[in-house]
Amino acid sequence: MTKQISTKPLSGYMELNPGEQRTFNALLDTIRSVYEQNGFIPMDQPVVDRTDALLANVGGDTTKELIRIERDDDKTQALRFDLTVPLSRYVVDKYGELTFPFRRYAIGKVYRGERPQAGRFREFYQCDVDIIGNETLSVRHDAEAILMIAQLFTKLGLGTFKIRWNNRKLINGLFESLAIKNPTEVLRIIDKKEKLSEVELVTLFEKEGLVEKQIEGVLEFINSTPEDVAAFSAINVRNETWDEGVSEWLKVISVIEQSSLPRELFEFTPSIARGLDYYTGTVFETELVDYPEIGSVCSGGRYDDLASAFTTRKLPGVGMSIGLSRLFDQLMKKAILKPSEQKTNSRVVIIPLSDSEMSAALQLQSQLHQSNIACEISFAESKLDKRMSYANKLGIPYVVLIGEDEATSGSYTLRDMSDGSEQKLSPDNIVTELQK
Repeated sequence: MTKQISTKPLSGYMELNPGEQRTFNALLDTIRSVYEQNGFIPMDQPVVDRTDALLANVGGDTTKELIRIERDDDKTQALRFDLTVPLSRYVVDKYGELTFPFRRYAIGKVYRGERPQAGRFREFYQCDVDIIGNETLSVRHDAEAILMIAQLFTKLGLGTFKIRWNNRKLINGLFESLAIKNPTEVLRIIDKKEKLSEVELVTLFEKEGLVEKQIEGVLEFINSTPEDVAAFSAINVRNETWDEGVSEWLKVISVIEQSSLPRELFEFTPSIARGLDYYTGTVFETELVDYPEIGSVCSGGRYDDLASAFTTRKLPGVGMSIGLSRLFDQLMKKAILKPSEQKTNSRVVIIPLSDSEMSAALQLQSQLHQSNIACEISFAESKLDKRMSYANKLGIPYVVLIGEDEATSGSYTLRDMSDGSEQKLSPDNIVTELQK
């Protein structure tokens, strides 16, 4: 006997049933609508890209997580792991055709070869917004990205949320003042602060070779809650990088405070670092306050040098991203979201009782479609009761019966499946009735 192949999807790859997919699509449609309301234009790029382009200026664990495509001796291609790096390549390639600042959104699948676990997928949707400048880009766009996250999660209605933000120049300025020689590794440790105790943090810092004075300086900053310039002045750091960070902090907080959104939605958090190497300034993360165990549900930041591997031009940018598959998975498991009970888009099934009425059925379907009424024709050759049962099982509210007499008279039988009542109506009147 031939061995049966498993029907289960691969681990780390999400597969939704129709009810779940409808809920997922509703979430996605809300995200898309907010992006477009804020003046961003849609864009899509290939899932497969050049390996060297994908790894440009990224670093970290990305090299290990990249899913490469190997065919014969060709190992130059891989699946994209995010939507930002391919964008930087595109902007350089199409530089002469674009109007800056270039504002685009992208919604698509990305791939990471990490170990599948709860809430972690190898294939998942990201929903990105990026603003790219030509030579310069106002830091106020950083605040724009943060405010749009607040607008989006208010509209999604997923409960109380908080956007926590920081500026990498503050951290880098601190590192310079403390003469920390391996800032990238120390930065990654700081990014894990919420998951580690202070003892564990100190142990990791010591493993990286930090001495007591350096550890004390880092802990003082990441545990602080500065709310104004005076509070920053109390931190004993004096260098150009730090001063730039404070200046950018002032501009971002000024825009936030002048917006109509509640101030309590935003929290300056010095321990927010973001793991990717390409961030250079403002960084931010979003958490659902009632569900902190989910972790960050939307994040991003400023990157001034991401395109440097492709051009000598300065193309600074700021972007934000929602890992939609992971967010959706967690919301469904916690029953914050539920599968749609709607089993079909059809509002009516047209049933021709024989082949002779097929032409009339097709014409009615065309008329309903032109009026934006979702419908389908029953092409089954089974008995009428089974065809009616199909509509009942899917919860389709109406059935149109077209027999020989109906086709001849031009008045078809419209049955309301909720109570079994029937009307003889012309195609025009059927459209009118269904539009009520």
